[in-house]
Amino acid sequence: MEIKHFSLHDVKADEAARTIEGWASTFGNVDSDNDIIAPGAFVDSIKTKMPKMLWQHRTDQVIGVWNEAAETAQGLYVKGTILDTTLGEDAYKLAKAGAIDSMSIGFSTQKYVVDRENNTRVIQAVKLWEVSLVTFPANEMARIMGVKSKPATERELEKHLRDVGFSQTEAKKIVAEGYKALSNQRDAEEVPELATLLNQFKL
Repeated sequence: MEIKHFSLHDVKADEAARTIEGWASTFGNVDSDNDIIAPGAFVDSIKTKMPKMLWQHRTDQVIGVWNEAAETAQGLYVKGTILDTTLGEDAYKLAKAGAIDSMSIGFSTQKYVVDRENNTRVIQAVKLWEVSLVTFPANEMARIMGVKSKPATERELEKHLRDVGFSQTEAKKIVAEGYKALSNQRDAEEVPELATLLNQFKL
């Protein structure tokens, strides 16, 4: 499951109804992972099922229910009710006070294209699992960890290769046979960091 965060812009809290609303995602901007979420990415998913409302992406910490989810020109708008539980009460007070100022979505990518020229991935369709209220931007934390450590297993290396734009088939082929296996299909300069990464990783 992938995770992306967004600031809680235009959040409104209704104390009587214990509702919260805002933008769970925005369209068109390049995020810290060099991803762009395209309009229409959430349409099929939210038609089928509402995402869960979680605290800090913890599946065992449900704090409420998202009652509405809709795509607009700006992005994915959500509105929900925070439950009158101990955890829900704490989350609601923190969000209302501005101490919690980010939303984060957990999703599975269903369709995307890679823009080689701009080195970005355009996400066109997702399965949206949950929208969380979070303290820190989860995707930025993941990015920092990725810089500090190299992949420890072949599976992690394959995931990293897919993250930088290779298809699943290409990533598996590189892990199994080395980058030269694709030398007739790609220019090595397309992904400058790959040579360094493979030199560090013992296949």
